[in-house]
Amino acid sequence: MMGMTRSVSYSALDESHLTTVLSDAPELQENEMKVGSTQANAPPVVPQAAEPESPAKSPVKEPLGMEKLSLADEEGAEGTEVQQPEPVHTETEEELAARLEEEARIAEIENKRLKIVIVSSEVAPWSKSGGLADVAEKLSIALSRRGHRVMTVSPAYGHYEGAIGTDIRRSFHMYGGSHECHYLHMWCPTEIGGDPNTTKIGVDRIFVQNQVAFERAGMYGEPGGHDYFDNLFRFALFSWAAVEAPLILPAIAPFGEKVIFIANDWQTGLVPLIIASHYRRWRVYEQARCLFIIHNMGYHGNFPNPQMYNYDLPDPRETPKWTFQDLGLADDLLYDVYKFQFPPEERGDGGEVDDGECCKLLMGAIHISDRIVTVSPSYKEEIQTPQGGKGLDEKIKQRSNRFDGILNGIDTTEWDPMTDKHLAAPFNVDDVSGKAVCKADVQERLGLHLDPTKPLVVFIGRLDPQKGIDVIQSCLNWMMGGDHEGILGDVQLVMMGSGMHEYAEFMRAAEAQYKGRICGYVGFSSEMEHKLIAGADLLLMPSKYEPCGLPQMYAQRYGTLPVVHATGGLKDSVDQWLAPAEEGGESTGTGWKFEPCHEGGLQWGLHNALRLYKKNPEDWAKTVRRAMSKDFSWDISAQKYEQLFEWVTMDEPVQRPWPFVHN
Repeated sequence: MMGMTRSVSYSALDESHLTTVLSDAPELQENEMKVGSTQANAPPVVPQAAEPESPAKSPVKEPLGMEKLSLADEEGAEGTEVQQPEPVHTETEEELAARLEEEARIAEIENKRLKIVIVSSEVAPWSKSGGLADVAEKLSIALSRRGHRVMTVSPAYGHYEGAIGTDIRRSFHMYGGSHECHYLHMWCPTEIGGDPNTTKIGVDRIFVQNQVAFERAGMYGEPGGHDYFDNLFRFALFSWAAVEAPLILPAIAPFGEKVIFIANDWQTGLVPLIIASHYRRWRVYEQARCLFIIHNMGYHGNFPNPQMYNYDLPDPRETPKWTFQDLGLADDLLYDVYKFQFPPEERGDGGEVDDGECCKLLMGAIHISDRIVTVSPSYKEEIQTPQGGKGLDEKIKQRSNRFDGILNGIDTTEWDPMTDKHLAAPFNVDDVSGKAVCKADVQERLGLHLDPTKPLVVFIGRLDPQKGIDVIQSCLNWMMGGDHEGILGDVQLVMMGSGMHEYAEFMRAAEAQYKGRICGYVGFSSEMEHKLIAGADLLLMPSKYEPCGLPQMYAQRYGTLPVVHATGGLKDSVDQWLAPAEEGGESTGTGWKFEPCHEGGLQWGLHNALRLYKKNPEDWAKTVRRAMSKDFSWDISAQKYEQLFEWVTMDEPVQRPWPFVHN
């Protein structure tokens, strides 16, 4: 018996020499790789890389000044002067020290340059249902600008302009059949101000194409309907293709084995499993590591086992269960960390036939990933509580030694009030006069009374209780009414969003009741979002929970002060406004945070914000400038991810199973 080892690894190749485009190298394409075989004695076939061609030999030339003289010259032709060789320069000690210092500097830069593979079920702008797509796009750009080589891998849900077929295909054995994936590639330059045709700074966008699995009406289910029945197969296939991608793509030079995977949410929950249970057992990806980002703890990726009971059997409880072999793995190693048993009261038939067994992709990934990350520090703490953990708080606590929270950033190029093409007038922290023009533009467009003195409050979000639209509903008449201090009574309110029908009807009714003071904008417009963020005075975000949230960061950059429930990323990104500690002192903070999330909390936050707006315009202006001065750029977040990369590469992998053996 002997251990199986991989004979050739792309990670051993010198990228600077491997410049042959894969589409021009048939030897890299014809070797089809059957990964995910259920036979433990069948190692993956690895395409052999051609050795770099040696440069064509040039005729040997004598050093300048040493050309041979003609016979006549040798005989001493009159007037001929023999040119003497130039003296050879001897490097001084200072020059040697400078050269060694420069070589050490370059070596240090190269040593810090990582190869990062972001695996996500969606990447903006090609596929997007929420913030996950933005993180996959923006984090990859930020990391590439910091000098790392970055790849994103996502499914090809349709035709994407600019995505080019690589002629690279791989077949993966699942559910008793072979399923082929085609890899599409797009190079996206990220260098600011660079020539897009020559820049070396960019992101390799990889799209996994399988028309049957991915090209459907919706990404996860029929629009407005249930999730697709075969989502386990779809995202298992995607995970296999994503883990294979760094070994064979992109078209110029593969990333190789020494990479850091960043998997995102339940759709990629099988990525750390495939790395550990398949590749590492073939002694591949031994130096690779996998971070797992939790964007929303509310979605676990539950797949019942069996998926459906066969009631034609004498005893439906005898219905065969599916195994990890059906997903292309050699055995059920690590199935126990993905297995979850629902209590009888939560089973489909109360537990008479259904034993409640399911595979939780999110839970399994939490167990076996090398490091876990959430999208804000406060959300990290919240999901370790029964209220925020959605039943997995104890599982999360078990990984507390390798668990971190990093606040997402925002695209400060897209969200810049000086260059925003959607705005009626530009402005910045040094000159905010354009903000008044933007406010007037919103009032006029949405049918509000044109009055610069009226405080304009906006809500932008999904019409769902999680976003707190019901809390705004409970406060509406209070907000529109007056009070003895003269704080309330002339507020203007814009609510924009789509979702549950009952809240859409509430918004329409509120607009009809308070014509000229309220606009209920049912639907969503990216252009209008920019206009509202720029023209408003206050932004309401009374979310019950919010893993990160982005509008509150956009708002502060645009001088719109947020009133938020103190949860998740809202708590981390808004500094609580505090009055001066003493006479003549300065106030601090950029917004108002309240808790708990109910009618009284929102009223407290909004009333304090409106008091500052009405009673102390000078301090209001200072608070606006403080908010606009905050740095929410992705570069800040990328630096914190770099620290995690350093830590995760210092540690041993969480899972290093015994390797496969063969006779």
